[in-house]
Amino acid sequence: MKKYELDTVGQIYGAIATKTWSPMFRMQATLYEVVSPELLQQAAEDLRIRFPYIFVALKKGTCSYYLEENDEPLKITPDNEGVLTYYGKEEASHHCFRILYGEKHIALEVLHSLTDGHGASVILLTLLHRYLELKHGLPGIPANFQHNLVYSFNGKPLEEETENAFAKNAGNNPVDLKEPKAYKLHGTRLPNGQKDFTIGITDTDALIAKAHSYGTTVTTFLSAIMAEVINDLQTKEQKQKKEPIAIGIPVNVREILASKTMRNYSAQKSITLLPEQSNLSLQQKCNLMGKQLKDFLQDKDLVRNMTAAYVASLENPLVKYMPCVIKDRLVSYLYTREADDVISIVISNLGDTDLPEEMRPFIDRLYFILGTEKNIPNTCSVISMNGKAFINFTRNIQETSIEDEFFNRLQKHGLKVEVEHLK
Repeated sequence: MKKYELDTVGQIYGAIATKTWSPMFRMQATLYEVVSPELLQQAAEDLRIRFPYIFVALKKGTCSYYLEENDEPLKITPDNEGVLTYYGKEEASHHCFRILYGEKHIALEVLHSLTDGHGASVILLTLLHRYLELKHGLPGIPANFQHNLVYSFNGKPLEEETENAFAKNAGNNPVDLKEPKAYKLHGTRLPNGQKDFTIGITDTDALIAKAHSYGTTVTTFLSAIMAEVINDLQTKEQKQKKEPIAIGIPVNVREILASKTMRNYSAQKSITLLPEQSNLSLQQKCNLMGKQLKDFLQDKDLVRNMTAAYVASLENPLVKYMPCVIKDRLVSYLYTREADDVISIVISNLGDTDLPEEMRPFIDRLYFILGTEKNIPNTCSVISMNGKAFINFTRNIQETSIEDEFFNRLQKHGLKVEVEHLK
């Protein structure tokens, strides 16, 4: 069976998974009609034609993890066990993703060792297009048709789609990833590894207009609102010394360095509000945080050198040839110190999903749902489609103050927000 090298971030996620936590996320589409399990199963099997490299098992070698193709059938399953239930190394030894269905929805849950949000979007939307071809006779995508999120079954997989773009495009001067510790969200853990999912739905055009009224992007506007919410929580604790608030923003590097990889290729940029800046106006916070993100996005050399830092840590000979039984502990420690400890919360925005016109009459909405980070109890993820923005909060604690106050503030800014809960 063919073997694939894991990308740099995939190696990290393979190492830090535990017996109770797995780095998994979910893409979900709600349809206007009842799902046919038989046709969905056929569409899932057909995915192997275009994406043979996702039908892989996660394997643990002596000194590294890798992916190995397998011909084991992937069985779709009813979505009745709950959202993002634990998916451990035993499950990953068969497949690195699962396809679930409900009465009117189709969901894809993916281990981060396999791909990131962009890659999962391509897989789910290509699956949906194939399903609609089988059910409604939609014409197949021509081989020469170029769409960012729906791939043609008539086209052949490109070698570039499985490359480790981190290593390929790494700069020559890795940046120092060390950042000051950030304020940590905390609360009372939900029992038995439970997670709660709250989604706020608002009008995309209204959200964009509100962000533009502050001269910034949706991602920066939401980050500034989030920083205010977290700052108020920190203030209520009456700590002697306040800590910085850092919002982690995963950035799709493909759009900056023109890569076609279907493996992970995101870099997380922290945009930070220091304690002495907490009393700034929302406009000033948008200006400040927006500049931090914009400066990163516009500097290709900085992006290359940040991803080089990811690569350098694992390519160090002392680490590269270290047995996994030791390396896993080291990587997990470094991940906590250089990732989880330096951000307060993640906001991952996949942006507006532009579906091919023939798919639009069949799909009502899309959800993008992160799991919790290893040591951070709350995450936030955003996706837009059909004029609606879907803002998801995931938490593994009982306290609802983050999402409650966040949506309250959006409403105070004139945005209508409909809130629902996933089970």
